[in-house]
Amino acid sequence: MQPFPLGTPSSQDIDTVAVRLLADAPVVRATMGDGGDVWLALSHDAVRQVLSDPRFSREAAMGPDAPVTVRSAYNPDVLTSMDPPKHSRTRRLMSRAFSPRAVDRLATRGQEIVAGLLDDVAAHGPPADLIELFVAPLPIIVICELMGVPYADRAAIRGWSERLLATTAYPPEEIVAAIDEIRGYLAGLVAAKRADPTEDLTTALIQVTDEGDALTETELVANLQMLLIGGHETTVNQLGNSLVALFRHPDQLALLRDRPDLVGPAVEELLRYARLMSSTLPRVAVQDVELGGRLIRAGEGVIAMLAAANQDPAVFTAPDRLDIARTSPAQHLGFGHGPHFCLGAHLARFELRTALTNLLARFPNLAPAVDLSELVWKDGMPIRALRTLPVTW
Repeated sequence: MQPFPLGTPSSQDIDTVAVRLLADAPVVRATMGDGGDVWLALSHDAVRQVLSDPRFSREAAMGPDAPVTVRSAYNPDVLTSMDPPKHSRTRRLMSRAFSPRAVDRLATRGQEIVAGLLDDVAAHGPPADLIELFVAPLPIIVICELMGVPYADRAAIRGWSERLLATTAYPPEEIVAAIDEIRGYLAGLVAAKRADPTEDLTTALIQVTDEGDALTETELVANLQMLLIGGHETTVNQLGNSLVALFRHPDQLALLRDRPDLVGPAVEELLRYARLMSSTLPRVAVQDVELGGRLIRAGEGVIAMLAAANQDPAVFTAPDRLDIARTSPAQHLGFGHGPHFCLGAHLARFELRTALTNLLARFPNLAPAVDLSELVWKDGMPIRALRTLPVTW
């Protein structure tokens, strides 16, 4: 039986093990490290079904015998752990504060942040670590400003992020300690915003109501944690991974540099091609259901393999080719699908487009300063995360 996690090296843009499994079947059985078994949904159709069919439940995955991949996500008060109607209510409340309109108000400020960071890169001079000077600071500054979190606390936030997202990179007691620390920090932030409201997302979430409904205190803190960590960590690493993919395909890098109008489709193609994570959080079937020609029994766990779905040749022509001008009738699943489609997708797209456009305009001769085979990736994480990205120009 196939072991899970699949073990594809983080250095690979494409999850080659998942793609090999997809070539054999749209759904396969796998065994997890703790000895439990789980189904892997691999095809585009199967993944979309798992992410949208209410018979595959996130709430049921909070049970004591359910598969766990990310310990910090095992929290029933977090939006990503809920099913309708609780999910519908909580997402409706959060969406009123975390709306595309609210993100669009950041447009001018976002340009200023990017320009300032690129000034820092230029002042440093080549070679420079693009992760330290640009890729990591950008999403952290943006999410801190959006949420009203002091940027001076960024080192603590990065430390919590690494531990909260870890699978095996940190011992369980350190992950539990990080959960306690960030919840205490956010509870203090909520108290401060109640006493002195400001124009930010945290204050908006405290104040938001819907026909008298509101987030409970535990829901508020849990989902602020999700937004703070997920709102920057995913973008940091997607931007880093996207740059590596472009460096590996210099023709596509040159095309994007010469045709900045392609940045929209380029971001979508990079979200499809340069995997951030191979899979979503587990779900559990709440009744018998057919999936990809296999019968999934009630109580069995299912994991949707985004990296395989985004390489499905039944949906994408030549899926293993990076093509920033690609047009396809199908949607990539980099932001998920269905009720749990990424709440921050609009913000992430804005940051990725702004970062790539301005970076290549400022440094048209941008290139890696080391052989790409020498890049170091973080271990024990469910996402692909670079430690450094030395560049020259």
